[in-house]
Formats: sequence, C-alpha cells, structure tokens
Amino acid sequence: MAKLYFRYGAMGSSKTANAIMVQYNYQERGQNALMLKPRLDHRDGERIVGSRSGLSAPCRYIEELDDIDLSGCNCIIVDEAQFLTKAQVRQLVDLVDNRDIPVICYGLRADFQGNLFEGSTWLMAWADTVEEIKTVCWCGRKATFNARVMNGRVVKSGEQILLGGNESYVALCRKHWASGALAPIEVRRISQGKRAYLPLLMEADPSERMIERYLDSGELYVLLADGQTASTAVIQDMGNGVIELCNIATAKEYRGRGYASRLVRQLLSLCHGRCERVEVGTDEGTVPFYERFGFQRAYVRKNFFAENYDPPIVENGVTLKDMQVLSLKMH
Repeated sequence: MAKLYFRYGAMGSSKTANAIMVQYNYQERGQNALMLKPRLDHRDGERIVGSRSGLSAPCRYIEELDDIDLSGCNCIIVDEAQFLTKAQVRQLVDLVDNRDIPVICYGLRADFQGNLFEGSTWLMAWADTVEEIKTVCWCGRKATFNARVMNGRVVKSGEQILLGGNESYVALCRKHWASGALAPIEVRRISQGKRAYLPLLMEADPSERMIERYLDSGELYVLLADGQTASTAVIQDMGNGVIELCNIATAKEYRGRGYASRLVRQLLSLCHGRCERVEVGTDEGTVPFYERFGFQRAYVRKNFFAENYDPPIVENGVTLKDMQVLSLKMH
C-alpha cells in the first residue's frame, strides 16, 4: 500500500540530495520517479532541483500536476514541500489513497521565526510517515531552527518566504536560535548568491571580468567571525589532479587577525584526497604568505598581469607584470 512521507530537516541537512538519490534509486531499478517542486522556487533555475553538494536533477512544477500523465509513475518526489498549499497537499494525499502512488515530500518544518509553513503544517497532519533528517548547530547540538541572517545578525521579523541559501540562512539549535548567537568562527561554502561577495573578492582581484571566469564554476567559501564575513576564497578544479586557489581576500577591518591563514588551512584540508596538488598564482610580494603553508615556486606566467588587466595593477608603487605560480603536493 502506498504512503505519503514527509521528511523534514533544517537548512543544510541534505534534503534535496536525499530526494535526488531516491529518484536515482528508482531509475536504477527501471522505475519512474517524478520529481516536483513549487514554481516559486527558482534558485536553481527553471525546472531544476539542486543541492548544496552539487547534485541536480530535472523536475516539473507541482502546479503542473493536473497536466502530467501519471500512468507510468512509480513514485512522486516533492522538494521544497514547505511551500505547498493545503490544496496541493490534499492533491498528493488523493494520489496516494486513490491511485496507490507513493509520495515522498522533503522540506523545512518551520520558518525563520519558528512558525510552521502551510505545506509542512498539513504534511505533519496528514502524512503516513513523518521522518526527521538531522543536522547540527555550530555548537554540536541538533539543529532544529532555520535562522535568517542579515548583515551578520539573526533576524526574526520580515516576510515568511525569502528565498536564499547559505548566504541568508543557517541551521541553529533552539538555544542559539533564541539568543541569536552565531558561531565565533565558521567556514561555510556558498552555493547561491555568490555575486554578493564580489566587492570583497575584487580587493584581491580588481577585474570583475577575471573573477567571472572562475566564480560560477568554482567553489566559494567564506570565513565568518561572529556572523560577519571576514575572509572569502574561491577554489576551482582544473582537472588533471589540480585544484587552483583562484582568489582569497580579507575585509580591511579583519586584516591582521590570521583569518586568511585559517581559511587557507581549511581549504587545504578540504583538498586532501581530491587532487594531487594545489596551485596558486600570485604576485612576488605575496609569495612568502603561501610559502608558510608549504607552497613552492613552480613556474612563471610571463606578462600575465600586464596582458589581462587594464588599468594595470600597482602594488606598493610597482606595476605587476608576471604571475608567480606556486604548487603544493597533496599527500
């Protein structure tokens, strides 16, 4: 007998990744699992669901359900189910009870104020099985609240629905959601809203055109100090066993506190097992910074700065011309 499942969890608990893997498991057995999401969720593009881990899958909109032929459907999977209306949840219940199609819904239970969403309210009420997908707060306790963060602070007023990812929300335990306490130091990967960090990235690379070459395809990480962005960096998989550290920048008010070094160490730890070596291209003046981590001079990109930057980059009265490329072997 088919069932309606509601699998809920706080932000960052891999709900979408779970949904995509369930669909894959059905497909691997030659069965058809239909992926749906509400139309208002457009963060990953039209008719696409995407997880922070990089997994993605095509989908249809829940609003199109009446027009979809379900005759060969073995399962329906719904992502971002908190945004469903009561009528849409009722429609899913009818598919389970009258057409014997199992439905698996993934979503948040409550909003940033701790209130249930409409979709999660009725899924909690009507689902045959309710399961929690767990994640943790920065303190190590179970995270049950989705805190909305603006300008480095937890906010508890505003519209219920404000689409965003790691740049706007963080999962907290009840205690730290109530107090608004964010992690003293935390490194987080940013999947959506990358361009919000462009001004800081441009302090290390003054060309927006050059940053665009690696920002979308690369992995953006930020180091937060009490919820405020202190340092940011981008790494990119270049293939052939090489990951490049493309950009690292620290906000002026946080310089001299070791945040950039801490972020580099974290990134090098993440690169272990993923590549054979990490490379970074820089100017002569910054070479000693990277040598502290074990980077060694590898080769020189002649006239790189001169040919790719207009106006020229001037550091300490010297116009940059050649790029020094350093390399660190990953063991």
